[in-house]
Amino acid sequence: MHNELRLKQYWFVLAYILLLLLGVLSLMPVADIGGSDKIVHFLVYAGLSAWFSLIVQRRESLWRILFGLVSYGLLLEWLQSFTSYRSGDLADAVANSLGVITGLSFYFSPLRGILRDVDSWLFARF
Repeated sequence: MHNELRLKQYWFVLAYILLLLLGVLSLMPVADIGGSDKIVHFLVYAGLSAWFSLIVQRRESLWRILFGLVSYGLLLEWLQSFTSYRSGDLADAVANSLGVITGLSFYFSPLRGILRDVDSWLFARF
């Protein structure tokens, strides 16, 4: 199995598209779903963190993912406080951050090998 992703730039493009989509959705008006939105915050940030952690090669990159996504979550919560239809929420920021920390564990999971297998398969076909 090849250690380095051959389509790494495409996996990162997808990750940044997801970040952009999250930013847009976070700043749009939405219906209030109450306290259960903390679960959504946790899962979204865990998913993003997991995706980035599966893409990176070096363990040291996990620190960048941690600080980058936690900062992004804080920024979006802060920007929401400037809208008339959303509000920044410290509890949301905590849920985001806990999701990021949880998602980092995927770096050490078998999914890492599966992504590399998919990457090799796609690379061989395109």
